[in-house]
Amino acid sequence: MIALSVDTTSQSFAAGQVVGVLAVALIAIVALWKLTGAWRAPSTPPGGDPAATARVESKRRLLLIGMTVLIAAAAGVKATASYNPEPRASETTATGPVSEGQGAAADAPRTIALPDSFSDFRLLTGAAAERTEAEVMAGRKLPEGAKVGYYDKGGDENLELFVVVRSAEWDPKVYDEKATTSISQEFRNFFAAAKAHDVTRFDAGPYGGGLSCGLAMGLDGDQSVCAWSDATTFGAVRLVREARLPNAAQTTLTLRNAATH
Repeated sequence: MIALSVDTTSQSFAAGQVVGVLAVALIAIVALWKLTGAWRAPSTPPGGDPAATARVESKRRLLLIGMTVLIAAAAGVKATASYNPEPRASETTATGPVSEGQGAAADAPRTIALPDSFSDFRLLTGAAAERTEAEVMAGRKLPEGAKVGYYDKGGDENLELFVVVRSAEWDPKVYDEKATTSISQEFRNFFAAAKAHDVTRFDAGPYGGGLSCGLAMGLDGDQSVCAWSDATTFGAVRLVREARLPNAAQTTLTLRNAATH
């Protein structure tokens, strides 16, 4: 659990890797010069030529300087390559224009509103929603600042899909959190809390960001749990009767597109 709190995609983590590479190089350089101290400074044997000894010493010093430069250069290349932090979630952008019927242009301000229906799903309301919420939450509190939707299929009022959405549109704390966390870290935290396995990334669609799905234990076996994230929104979805991840990802993407305007 301690490892989960470390954002391995953050700028500070990447900077730490750079410092680690440079520290190893520095230690190697210091050790090289210490261990070769006697070799670098040969003594002139009795009857020998001090000038010849000085020339040998100079050549050896130049050789070590060259080796030092090579170590430093290699460390610099390695450090540069290791610095590759993922952008913060708040820095993500849409991947392209949104097709007609899916909302506003990708670069326009967006709002989130759970749809009354999408595909074959219908939003439960009134007494049906209250009853379903009581069963799902079982006395637990809803996440602060979240909007929740319960969907059925076929009008039988049996829960098929449960979605929780947080957005900076109505909760400024969301943007503050996304300004310090990458989407990958958001997903790691979410799927770890859901105790999900086989977590897989999928195409996030025209609104960009990220979309992942995994499998978590339900009352009747594995259920799909999915999440999407972008610069201002995080949505979590549980499909109680779907264990095929590609299908779950497509349903989540359709819901996301329908909810984003």
